[in-house]
Amino acid sequence: MNFFQRRPPPRVKPRRDLRHEVSDPPDNSDESIESIAQQPPLDAIPSAQDLDDLPPLEAPKSYSDYDAPVDYGYAEADPIAAPYTDDEESAESERTSSRGQIGVSRLQVGINVAERRRLRRLEKAAHEGGLPPSVMPRNAPRRVYVSTRWFSALLAALLILVLILFLTNPAFYIREIYVGGTRYLEPAEIFQRSGLANMHLFWVDASQVEAQLRLDPTIADAQVDVGWPPAMIQITVTEREPALIWEQSGQRVWVDVRGRVMQLREDLSNLLRIVVEKPSQSIHLGGCPLQGMDEVLGPGSCIDPDTIAGALQFKALYPDVTELVYDPVKGLGFHDGRGWTLWFGDGRDIEVKMAVYNRIVEEYYTKQGIQFVEVNVSNPDEAYYSRAP
Repeated sequence: MNFFQRRPPPRVKPRRDLRHEVSDPPDNSDESIESIAQQPPLDAIPSAQDLDDLPPLEAPKSYSDYDAPVDYGYAEADPIAAPYTDDEESAESERTSSRGQIGVSRLQVGINVAERRRLRRLEKAAHEGGLPPSVMPRNAPRRVYVSTRWFSALLAALLILVLILFLTNPAFYIREIYVGGTRYLEPAEIFQRSGLANMHLFWVDASQVEAQLRLDPTIADAQVDVGWPPAMIQITVTEREPALIWEQSGQRVWVDVRGRVMQLREDLSNLLRIVVEKPSQSIHLGGCPLQGMDEVLGPGSCIDPDTIAGALQFKALYPDVTELVYDPVKGLGFHDGRGWTLWFGDGRDIEVKMAVYNRIVEEYYTKQGIQFVEVNVSNPDEAYYSRAP
């Protein structure tokens, strides 16, 4: 006898308590609850008295009968014995049936155990009110599931933290701005007029700042761009160009072509100068109440646009003229170098007025030698002159 030869385990059927045994499901069972429900009732199982009349089980065969090598059709590494063949299964069933016992194969026993486990899992899931447990393969990739509530809470906390840092960080408070388009204004002055000093970037309203800057008579238009540090605020302005210099009550101001009064920032020599020699206390011409009055012109003041247009037209006809005078009643005037003053009112019909003036000078001064004190052509149809005594 070869003691080193592998011996298959004996095929011994365990003695089972048939009083609690039920019939096995067929081999083609679909492992469903309905198949278990169709098993025979317990009344069909033999009683204990019937079992006592059965002959005893035969003793297992000795190991000597298995000395010869047998090919079971499975790999050597598998420690489990091969299942019965169809012939062996039928022979075993006949042998056990002849003894009054119920034959159960190993495959059927395994199926019963798995089925009972599956039924217990289903019963537990139904009792707990949940879904049946799912079986995942061992080699299946693991998946990590995150609750949407936790994800939303984490995202909200992160946003709150970013907001706190944004509101408390000194880098987002405005300490300086970038200004472009200036010619006469200083960047510091624009910064002051904008009202942005020490303001948080989050509270800046670009349209409101633009409207605030346009209140300055010197600024015709303004554009505010809001960005991120370091160049958080960029302001581009368009300044009004002065048309002439107006001097009244000892103060000189700039005036544009539409009569807006602006602060004099430079003494530009190319600008025409208009001087109010005798300010009035109660009389003024046009729609600007402070024009020609004995008061200082400030922000919001104006000069009649017709007066500005007349002065510019006179400057265009006589480029060498650098200064004109203004009277609240007579309007614009010019000190002629020959010793008298010409009054021509406003800028309407300036060419006609100057033609009438030249005719009066030629007829009365050149030909007759009359020395004038003043010549008034404000109304060209009723022009007159006054002579020295």
